[in-house]
Amino acid sequence: MKKQKAAPQNGTTLNKQSEHSTSPARFATKLELVATHLLKNGIEGASSLSGLAGLHDLNFRNSISDLRKMGITIHDERFPHHHSGGGLIYLKRYWIADRREARKVAELVNTRRKARNEDPLTRELIARLLVAFPTSTSTEQPAA
Repeated sequence: MKKQKAAPQNGTTLNKQSEHSTSPARFATKLELVATHLLKNGIEGASSLSGLAGLHDLNFRNSISDLRKMGITIHDERFPHHHSGGGLIYLKRYWIADRREARKVAELVNTRRKARNEDPLTRELIARLLVAFPTSTSTEQPAA
């Protein structure tokens, strides 16, 4: 006869693999990374170059499009860039329109972070990030 272990009666045994792990269930989505990148860059904005360098995102403009579809106002402007081959190309720089829109982006980031059991951005951090944005919408990017 084979012995079997009795189940503990006090309910202290972990039952599922996920209960043994302290790591987040998922990694940040591309959309969350781009939204955070825009928040942290403030009115200086971000381009596909910074998206590629910082986020390894080859389709930065697609994430911008997704944010716009979610109702977030993001301004853009073309700027010249000299590539390594010596030629000139034009890229776009994107920035969040104003403080109200930046708050919406911060709320989106926190919603995504909570969904994957990650700590949300703190109120203090959000307040520091929002200060960098103008209080009213302007279609032109302020001079840096």
